[in-house]
Amino acid sequence: MNTSFMLALLALPLTLVITPATHSIGRVAPAAPQPLMFFFGQKKEEPSAGAGLSARDADFARRQEKLKARQSKAAEAPAGQVTITFPQKNNKQVFAKQGDNLGTVCNKAGMRVKFDCKNGRCGTCQVRLNGRAAAKICQGAKVPGGATRKLTITLDNP
Repeated sequence: MNTSFMLALLALPLTLVITPATHSIGRVAPAAPQPLMFFFGQKKEEPSAGAGLSARDADFARRQEKLKARQSKAAEAPAGQVTITFPQKNNKQVFAKQGDNLGTVCNKAGMRVKFDCKNGRCGTCQVRLNGRAAAKICQGAKVPGGATRKLTITLDNP
């Protein structure tokens, strides 16, 4: 094959296809890529979130809608409000403000916190916040501030 002919073929913007039967080179105009969708089980229709959107774009639009719904729900809640869950009381939920005393919040939920020394040395009044940080009620522990919107309080000594 001529070298100048091969160089001319490389400069063309068209896609080259080698057919396996004849091993000849043919020029084919580029075609629009078809989206590949694999479904197992029942045949599913394309998502209706956006007509003509790809699956990725439809998923992105769905996630954005969910985010806007969460943001609007958070905007409706008063500033500093925290939802506190007590798993030992069948996941009872109480609303409190950031900075409220944990002893008051526990009393509001109907939880009785045990005390022995009333100065924090014995650890009887200790609770777990979100299963991690330990706080002692008798030392005046408060509902944490910051970006906290949900809190789980578990008594170490029920």
